Amino acid sequence: MDIASDRLNPVHASKLRRVKDMRERSARRELSNMEGKRHLAIQAVQQACEHLANAEGRRATVEAELHREMLAADAISVCELQRRYHLIIGRLTDEIAAAQRVLDKARATQEQAEAAVLEARAVWTKRSAASQKWRQIDGDVQRITNAHFEAAGEIEADDEVLLRYRRAPIRADGR
Repeated sequence: MDIASDRLNPVHASKLRRVKDMRERSARRELSNMEGKRHLAIQAVQQACEHLANAEGRRATVEAELHREMLAADAISVCELQRRYHLIIGRLTDEIAAAQRVLDKARATQEQAEAAVLEARAVWTKRSAASQKWRQIDGDVQRITNAHFEAAGEIEADDEVLLRYRRAPIRADGR
């Protein structure tokens, strides 16, 4: 929106600048909130990764322990060990699958937070540019208004001088 600074009322320009400044602050707050949410999403992904790694590590440890027991056991208890093996490994596999789902959800949330931050940053950038432009316009209007008042004062002073000299009789010696 192009505005001619010399056609704008100083009060109106100042009000518009304040509105643009308020919108810029609002956009900055929104950006800050989105960055906070993004930070939380990154932490959630890290925690989900750690949980998944821990679950996989527990499963590997239990699996190795059960294999050692199966090799050391006699033939009668092998069936019991195999049943126990499938039961425990199945439970650990379910735990790993649940951890993977949590990780996937956390990554999706992080991606949404990243997109929201980019959008909020774009809004803030636009509003910041608008605020800067209105600060510039407000300054231009103020300079133009000051120049106008200064010129009006000079014209008024010149008019007073002219009126004074017009009334005074002109002397023969030029005074």
